[in-house]
Amino acid sequence: MRARRLQAPTWRDPRLLVGIALVLGSVVVGARTVQAASATSGVWAVSSPVGAGTALGEAELHVVQVSVDAATASAYLPATEPPVAGWVALRGLSAGELLPRAAVAPAADLAERAVSLPMQGALPEGVRTGALADVWVSWPQDAAPAGSAGAPSQPRPEQLAEAVEVVAVRQRSAALAGAAGADVEVLVPQGVLPSVLSALAVEAAVVLVPLPGGAGGGS
Repeated sequence: MRARRLQAPTWRDPRLLVGIALVLGSVVVGARTVQAASATSGVWAVSSPVGAGTALGEAELHVVQVSVDAATASAYLPATEPPVAGWVALRGLSAGELLPRAAVAPAADLAERAVSLPMQGALPEGVRTGALADVWVSWPQDAAPAGSAGAPSQPRPEQLAEAVEVVAVRQRSAALAGAAGADVEVLVPQGVLPSVLSALAVEAAVVLVPLPGGAGGGS
């Protein structure tokens, strides 16, 4: 019995055609995968820490290229959309953080109002931009509002607001202000705004007590 001779495959061999199709398909799929992985889109990011209520313009932002899927990218403001004039941050944002659509809105949408509180001496370590703190006041004698904890003669500390956000911290020098300290801008709920303004009007001693774990991204 004569042995059957092996023959080289021809272009008409179905097995060869299937093999070529598989190789070409793998090349196409791999190329598309690499292309998708390397595709990026520009989105706005925060250049430095900002507190809630801070106006956001191109000076406070920069563009970064990120590689994310379409669903994730839609949650952030793309670089193709310029910042809207009059919009502010609704919460504290850290340096380098991508700018979420849900974190910006017109200033009128803020439920709080920014108030500058004069602080004497060194600030607690946790009082910085983006941090949360309680507002306490010690009323001067005969200056406390009726019904407050400090009325009428021996003032005691009274909490006016809790978990307010620090928007900005501006250090003062002793040469300029007579005593070293800082002016701390915080967002105060409108319901307690009259009490806070009354304390400032009579020069009551205001103290900020930072919340544990509520420190922001920087001062």
